[in-house]
Amino acid sequence: MTDEIAHSAARRSDWPSVAAPIVMSLELLCRSHSPVGCEREIDPVILDLIGTLASRTWQDGAGNILAHFRGRSDSAPLHLTAHKDELGLIVKRVEPDGRLRVQNMGGLYPFKWGEGLVDVLADDGSVVTGVLCFGSLHVSEESQIERVKAGREAMIWRNAWVDCKRSRSELAAIGVHTGSKIVPARSRKSPVLLGDFVCGHAIDDKGGVAILIEVAVRLAHEMPPQDTYMIISSMEEIGSGSAAFATRTLPGDRLIAVEIVPAMPEYDIVNDARPVILYADGRNVYDERIANRAAALANTLGFDVQRGVLSSYGSDASMAKQSGSTPSIGLFGFPTENTHGYEIAHLGGMVNCLEMTAAYAYDG
Repeated sequence: MTDEIAHSAARRSDWPSVAAPIVMSLELLCRSHSPVGCEREIDPVILDLIGTLASRTWQDGAGNILAHFRGRSDSAPLHLTAHKDELGLIVKRVEPDGRLRVQNMGGLYPFKWGEGLVDVLADDGSVVTGVLCFGSLHVSEESQIERVKAGREAMIWRNAWVDCKRSRSELAAIGVHTGSKIVPARSRKSPVLLGDFVCGHAIDDKGGVAILIEVAVRLAHEMPPQDTYMIISSMEEIGSGSAAFATRTLPGDRLIAVEIVPAMPEYDIVNDARPVILYADGRNVYDERIANRAAALANTLGFDVQRGVLSSYGSDASMAKQSGSTPSIGLFGFPTENTHGYEIAHLGGMVNCLEMTAAYAYDG
């Protein structure tokens, strides 16, 4: 494929309309809270979106949502995975004045969220509104924030807190305590369209789930060559390996992760309409036969791909391979800026990642 063709694809003006089904699912998924280890709110949403499409849909003991699509032959099944958990905070302790001291779950840094509204998830499923706080700036050396201002100390999670303006006893009475989970407030989580881009919190990896939902629509409409299992995995952000549990319990010999990929100059990855195929990350090496075949399929579909070798990165696929629970892995991604923060993804990259993943599922 020529650069001219690849660049013309990146300049398409109709990406928002082409990507509308993905964006509709993304809206539902992003607004459904699912911090690591507390994914109860998003589970029924995914089950409702996929359940009517698959031959069978269920949830396993590790919290993964699994969907089986029957194939035309008895060849080895294919596994497709994306994770449903999002980055969040966990309450480390509740101060006597009701302030919630927190620590992160996954690769989340204070500057990625900034001060603002958060939702604290209570035991009964309700949310308690709070404010993520770093402290006032009009202070002297006596206060830690002054040392941050002067560049002598970094802002880290142990110096931040969440203030719900409730006492410790009031919080306990409504089911907020040590171990409760915190995410950005729902009012901050609706995806926003900026031209050919979609941006928001938790596009990692709910964008991958939205893509697999559209793949499921196609698998339901036309039977693939082999049985195909979708693994919408739990607790990926802390490297728990929940997808590896599923691959150990399901028949199959290939696991393909659908994921965001950082658009950064050091990887020569650009945030445009070309999907990304990984050859290695910080945990493992991907099967180049899968990678090269996916690139060839993309070429027949009329678009080019980007190829990546990443360092500070891991996926359900590379973790599963590392644990020995799957023999062969691949990763098909869409380029994204500001990963683990307020993420920006090209709609064309998501659509073409969908097209490439579906083509691979039907390639046999």
